[in-house]
Amino acid sequence: MKIPLARLSDKNEALAEALPKFETVEKARAEKCLREKSLQKYQGKVYRDLFKKLKDCHPLYPCGSAACPECFRKHRLEMISEVLRLCKNLKEWRSATLIFYQDAFYDNELLYWQPDKLIARLRRWLKECGFDEMVIGGFELDFHSEDNKWMPHFHLIIPNDKNAIERLRLKMKNKRNMNKRKNVINRPVLVSKLKKPMRQVSYRFKAIWWRVESIQYDDYHMLGSKERKRKRWTKKYRLLRKQYVNSLIKLDSIGIAGLTFMYKVRKYGDHLILK
Repeated sequence: MKIPLARLSDKNEALAEALPKFETVEKARAEKCLREKSLQKYQGKVYRDLFKKLKDCHPLYPCGSAACPECFRKHRLEMISEVLRLCKNLKEWRSATLIFYQDAFYDNELLYWQPDKLIARLRRWLKECGFDEMVIGGFELDFHSEDNKWMPHFHLIIPNDKNAIERLRLKMKNKRNMNKRKNVINRPVLVSKLKKPMRQVSYRFKAIWWRVESIQYDDYHMLGSKERKRKRWTKKYRLLRKQYVNSLIKLDSIGIAGLTFMYKVRKYGDHLILK
């Protein structure tokens, strides 16, 4: 029997339509089918178990896996709705990306690596920096082909506390994190205003990891009357076959709760409650 599409409440589907480039129920189903086909191609209990979990997922009894596009879509919409509710005064909040270059690890370590210590460290740093309001967002890994490493990073919504942000910036710019990649200027912190809140908040909560390819230009060009070296350029692509299925195994292992970073806030059902 054909499993019906995982259509959500009218409120959530209206939000999905309003969000820029947010996946439809049809696209979520298509992505789920793609993941099932990819998992089927590999032998091993972990791949078979996840394939069965996704295959058997039904709107009436969802699997709840972070590797399931339909289950994660529901989680994303709940989180986006609540964060937009709590961050109505945009001047009081900022979007932030934190990249932990010092914690990058090789491709063959993916299935064994755990984010627990990194998440605990970030929580400790936020407390030490003086953040006394909600910090919320998502944890991600991207594979950087140039280094053959997975790069852990967080996309967050943080309070607009200039002193706390500056202290966090100093922690992120420690020597280990800044000097981890040779001949590359690391930029571990990006903080920006919430100029496009729906797009920016939506971006905090996603569960698809990418392959990052970089191009280092050696030539120069003229900018006005000055000669400038061309900047390093990066672009994201889908992961290659084995990396892709391993990323699904890892998403399932970490779980939706593990991919959702929450500080001074907790989730109760489909609502967020400030601590």
